[in-house]
Amino acid sequence: MNPITHEILLKRVTQFGNLPAMSKVLRSLNEELSVPVGQVNVDRLVQIISYDKSLAAQCLRMANSALYRQRGDVKTISEAVLTLGILRIRDLIFSCTLPRIFTSPHGIVPKEVFWRHALATALVSQKLSEEFAASAHENIYIAGLLHDIGILINALLFPEDFHEVVKQAVTKQSSILSVEERVLGFTHAESGRLLADAWKLPLEVSEAIEFHHAPDRQTPDGEAARIVHVADQLCLSSEMGYGYELREGEVLSFDQAWYALGEALPRAQRVRSQEIAALVISTLASARDLADRVFGPLPR
Repeated sequence: MNPITHEILLKRVTQFGNLPAMSKVLRSLNEELSVPVGQVNVDRLVQIISYDKSLAAQCLRMANSALYRQRGDVKTISEAVLTLGILRIRDLIFSCTLPRIFTSPHGIVPKEVFWRHALATALVSQKLSEEFAASAHENIYIAGLLHDIGILINALLFPEDFHEVVKQAVTKQSSILSVEERVLGFTHAESGRLLADAWKLPLEVSEAIEFHHAPDRQTPDGEAARIVHVADQLCLSSEMGYGYELREGEVLSFDQAWYALGEALPRAQRVRSQEIAALVISTLASARDLADRVFGPLPR
């Protein structure tokens, strides 16, 4: 983010309100996971999650979804940690906790629609990384989950202006990003980066949030931002977008996304586009199942 934009955005945030604080559960979780995985105090981790009964119940619902369930039902948080592993549990806790922190005033961005897109992007990012990345990206799920968090920041702090953003985007079938630049003078990618920095999230996550619409601008080049960019575009062009149709040119076609994926992850170039399409379709189906368990099915 250039210094002038950062200064303008910081001034507006200070003028209109404060950035949402990280919840106590997430703060405690991050503290416990600040050490190498092998040194994590598992009993303490289970205690943190179990303390919040609603969170624990939601975590178990997600652990028992088709996506995560491996051998029989998971009945306790201890079983979930042992079965899924510490990093998967961290991803689940972020998925369960963040929707409770952020609300969109006056329904500018429906909660269920926003978090369905976030979950789908997180899962597609994770799957693309697992299948094609040259190295592991432990934070890629969190990066995908939070890539558009600036949308909720803008809706929360600048509701009237952002209502106009959404209205114009839907009417003109434009991306939210392009309208934000005209109406607000900054974008959700930039306000999202501000939150990521305030929460002291890993640099890979912060930069993926800032550059997920324009990974070519990141210096040095970041593989995570490119993965999230492709995942976001694939979700927007499916039924896991924001509930309105984007005109041609506002979102990558599948062929364009496949080409971008090959540029970001050379291993993907060895795979036929039909195989990648099947992989994405399967992952989106898992995302819908997961979202239904968290938020309930969307009304038809």
